[in-house]
Amino acid sequence: MLAALVRAYGAWTFLFEQDELYTIDEATNLFHTKLLPGIQARPVFFLLEHPVTAWLPHTPIVLRALPLIVGILGVWVTWRLGRRLVGEVAGGAAALLAALSPWHVAASGFGRYYSFLYLFAALAYLTIPAAMDRETPRRYLQALVVLLIGAWTHPSFVFPVAGAIVGAMLVTEGGTIRWQWPSRMAWTYLWGPFLGISALGVATIRVFSHNGGVANGGDRGLAATLRLVPAMVDWMTLVVFAAAGLGTIALLRSRAAGWRRSGTMALLGVTGMLVALFVLSFRTAIYADYGISALPLVFLAAGGLVQWAAGNSEAGRRLSVAAALTAVIVVGALPSLVSHLSDGTRFDYRPAYERIAREAPQTSVLTWPIVLQRWYAPELHGIELPSRQPRLDSLLTQNRDLWVVTSVKRYGIVGDDTGEMAAWLDTRCRHLGDYQRPRLDYRMYRVDVWRCTLGS
Repeated sequence: MLAALVRAYGAWTFLFEQDELYTIDEATNLFHTKLLPGIQARPVFFLLEHPVTAWLPHTPIVLRALPLIVGILGVWVTWRLGRRLVGEVAGGAAALLAALSPWHVAASGFGRYYSFLYLFAALAYLTIPAAMDRETPRRYLQALVVLLIGAWTHPSFVFPVAGAIVGAMLVTEGGTIRWQWPSRMAWTYLWGPFLGISALGVATIRVFSHNGGVANGGDRGLAATLRLVPAMVDWMTLVVFAAAGLGTIALLRSRAAGWRRSGTMALLGVTGMLVALFVLSFRTAIYADYGISALPLVFLAAGGLVQWAAGNSEAGRRLSVAAALTAVIVVGALPSLVSHLSDGTRFDYRPAYERIAREAPQTSVLTWPIVLQRWYAPELHGIELPSRQPRLDSLLTQNRDLWVVTSVKRYGIVGDDTGEMAAWLDTRCRHLGDYQRPRLDYRMYRVDVWRCTLGS
């Protein structure tokens, strides 16, 4: 109930994000979308959303209904994951952290595939070790379905799941460190079909899309790459990250059945994800959101810390110790959750556009993302905001009078890692105001409005 309440609020009230408007196009036009890189390498979510965008009104709650439902299911699966791999206390703590996680709350109220990635990653961590231990065709087929849906929801699903699978093969259910090759049954019902179907899918993409369906454009630059890990830690909150780190150590050092395997899965899954995304960020655009498939392992490890603390306490105090430690972690994460519920962890450009429409509706507006201006203020003459000074000078010379709407985070203007745009605005324009909602954490989502005239 708690998970549903905090997620439903944002799904109903927050304005669209840039990628959600892209979802409308991609889910409606499917493989014929003109947006790059296309949906070829991530078709599952858009195929499921296709009836929604084709037959229902394009409102935030309609577009977010499926991610919302899947997000709530993800919290339930997190409880089952922690309970099965570590214990009852770990399951309860992990589920509570997932329910109140600003990252997972944001993903559940976002018209994109991220809550799907979380759910199917959690199911993979749950079903694959169970299939290895029980060795039945039914369990392997369940794991096969989970892997196929997850991998074809988004390729980033593969990285933490692959690391966790290696961890499950490296440590037995009883905690013995011994490499376990997949059995004949595993190859027959899981790995053979998964690799075969995936290879066929990749070959189809290469033949018909010339890799356009995989690459996510050029890299975002070194500064963006170096911000990946801090951004992920910020998303999950520092206190949860610390609890997960300590919990991983506790699980790895434990002799309890299943604990060492869980710790190894968490360690290799999160590490594999970080290494893979870091390396790929030099070839294509990578975002912190792509790490969400590792988030169930973070909650599993944090829950493991609570279970370990309770187990090392006196019998009569175990429940109170578990409750107290869980409360400390939750309280540490609350500022980020409250901040997310304040502004949706997104920019709101509507006040800026309303001001321009009142004061000078005929004047051109440089803004980004241009898709949001066209959705919320189509009456304005919007031009996509460039970051380089020569192009900015050219546009000012052509128009002689311009409005500029910028998006500002803690590190500066979004898309201006070189500082060219900021320097140009300071010398050629007047800052007329800014718009942002209050936050209790370090993040900032501020919209600045500038007026630029030739000769100013």
